[in-house]
Parts: sequence; structure tokens; C-alpha cells
Amino acid sequence: MCPHSPPCPSASAPDHEAARIVAGHPEQGWSLLCNGIVMFDDTGELLPGGDAIAPHRPTDLVPRPVPVVPPVAVAGR
Repeated sequence: MCPHSPPCPSASAPDHEAARIVAGHPEQGWSLLCNGIVMFDDTGELLPGGDAIAPHRPTDLVPRPVPVVPPVAVAGR
């Protein structure tokens, strides 16, 4: 049971990542949240029941092509 007021979201809630950190280990790349989730620096998660959530960084999305802009002509050259 969460001792915080207001209580942290449960591990099954859509906003479960908003729970408070109760044990942070940035040197090892993980933090334990109040709802029992272990969150890793790569955004992967280990849920209390043992299920895992794969990393879900925005950089995992398909990259968009960068438009090429032609150089501007300089007068007198």
C-alpha cells in the first residue's frame, strides 16, 4: 500500500510511471517505484508480477527523412 498522499498510481494504471521513486540507483541504471515497478534508464520496465515492458523511447520510432534545402545563390558570384 502506498503511504503517499495522494496515493501513487498502481502498477496496472495507465500512468503507472508517475509513481514516486523509493530506491534510485542511477549508477546501475534502474529505479524502484512505489508501486513495485522497476524502471530502467532505457525506459524498459519490470512489473511486480514478473512481466516486462520493452523499452519505449521516442527514438525507437521510424526516423523521418530530413528535407534537403538547396543553397541560396549569392548576388555577385
